[in-house]
Amino acid sequence: MGIFEPYRAIGYITSGVPFSVQRLGTETFVTVTVGKAFQIYNCSKLNLVLIGPQLPKKIRALASYRDYTFVAYGTDIAVFKRAHQVANWSRHSAKVNLLLLFGDHILSVDADGNVFIWSFKGIEDNLAPIGHIKLDAKLTPTCIMHPDTYLNKVLIGSQEGPLQLWNISTKKKLYEFKGWNSGVCSCVSSPALDVIAVGCSDGTIHVHNIRYDEEVVTFKHSARGTVTALSFSTDGQPLLASGGSSGVISIWNLEKKRLQSVIREAHESSIISLHFFANEPVLMSSSADNSIKMWIFDTTDGDPRLLRFRSGHSAPPLCIRFYANGRHILSAGQDRAFRLFSTIQDQQSRELSQGHISKRAKKLRMKV
Repeated sequence: MGIFEPYRAIGYITSGVPFSVQRLGTETFVTVTVGKAFQIYNCSKLNLVLIGPQLPKKIRALASYRDYTFVAYGTDIAVFKRAHQVANWSRHSAKVNLLLLFGDHILSVDADGNVFIWSFKGIEDNLAPIGHIKLDAKLTPTCIMHPDTYLNKVLIGSQEGPLQLWNISTKKKLYEFKGWNSGVCSCVSSPALDVIAVGCSDGTIHVHNIRYDEEVVTFKHSARGTVTALSFSTDGQPLLASGGSSGVISIWNLEKKRLQSVIREAHESSIISLHFFANEPVLMSSSADNSIKMWIFDTTDGDPRLLRFRSGHSAPPLCIRFYANGRHILSAGQDRAFRLFSTIQDQQSRELSQGHISKRAKKLRMKV
């Protein structure tokens, strides 16, 4: 143990791991990872409410349920109740890449295609998984989801292209969807029964009926790159949001089967996750550029506008100085941003440099 121990990272908002959103009473919280720790924000103002402890390795996946946060690091899964670790699950021999909250269970998937099923009733005593599924050797799992109303069933997408439907209580493979000759990068369930959306590495989005194995509609990103995140709106508007590796968010109208709007400069890097809030016209996005943004659909033309956001440097800071008796830190970095960070209250951190530039660029119809 050295003299200095990492306490917390300032200006680190989120890393390249999909966030987890959950509702507690009337409030909505989002859990994000920052390297070896996790942070929880309250979505009403995006203020930081909890910082988890530092783990031995970088977090690779997370899931949350009420007061519990489940984080996968290396081959282990740590279970936290608020900020205190209550259990450590270690059964995997390969790195754990995916976690899925499934009723009273957590499903963990590793790089070798092992799926373990964990129960979190009496977490402190249940340190062994209650079930195990071994996927086909020729499949590399990339995403896992539970289609709504499908009892005990999960759908697993693969890098090779096919998707498989498994029953986790009988541990049998029920069906294989042959896919679209392109790796599956993301999949989500839609508000319509039996319908899911699948994002592929060739930039296509397939809205698919899994009951009849029929295509409903296909969309294609104009920008090159993979479809990294998807989310359906649940507030009555027939919308599907998709994010790609180029940092652009596209909004598709499912009734008219066409592109409704594009948020071009949404993020400076690949979109990691998208989430429409339940019954609200609000979309949340996170990206590898170290930012979380919330977009609201309240304009007459149906275009989303930025509601609130939290961001830090998207490239390494080069010059850092203490300011105001150490209560603040000033920093400038390779991302052409000049920022002020509060060491006491996270909400006071802000960017000082680029505020009006983007507005002026929009007015003059020029690139920033």
